[in-house]
Amino acid sequence: MRKIGIMGGTFDPIHLAHLAMAKCAKEQKELDQIWFMPSKIPPHKREKKISSEEVRSILVKLAIQNEKDFIFSDFELLREEITYTARTLELLQKQFPEDLFYFILGGDSLFQFEHWYQPEKIMEKAVILAAGRDGVTKRELQKQADMLSQKFHGKVELFDMPEMKISSSQIREKIAHGEPVASYLPDKVYEYIMSHHCYQ
Repeated sequence: MRKIGIMGGTFDPIHLAHLAMAKCAKEQKELDQIWFMPSKIPPHKREKKISSEEVRSILVKLAIQNEKDFIFSDFELLREEITYTARTLELLQKQFPEDLFYFILGGDSLFQFEHWYQPEKIMEKAVILAAGRDGVTKRELQKQADMLSQKFHGKVELFDMPEMKISSSQIREKIAHGEPVASYLPDKVYEYIMSHHCYQ
């Protein structure tokens, strides 16, 4: 049985905090692989303009190309529907019944989790791994994790990662204003964005 971590998101663009989160989760929870799974149409971003699937996929592949246990997955991109996490995990479990799935998210998302689509189904299909982020104390995070575990009869585990104040929206904004972003991005991702004039 493999222990598979799922890193979902628009990855518009993928940045160093995404990679740090994946590495910390993998090491601390002894996961076999991390699947980076760009969203097709995330429910909370239906009205927002996001980069093409092709560009986001290229950026993810460039970011993880030197990490042998980091795998690009187009599992959500191949579906024609809005990509709800609950549905994705349900389909993954059917396709890979021998594997154990861990859904990785930032501590900030843990406080929104009960408002997601079918949170009880997400926790039925995967262990939630939450990273401490954005100035939330470990105690507050643990309290939220315990509450969700009890409410939805699942398992939420915490892991540590370095404080990194990086977000995709900040990076897009900086690029649009001609500000430097090289320190936020893997080298190959930065080179691609600059040479293809993304987000400008």
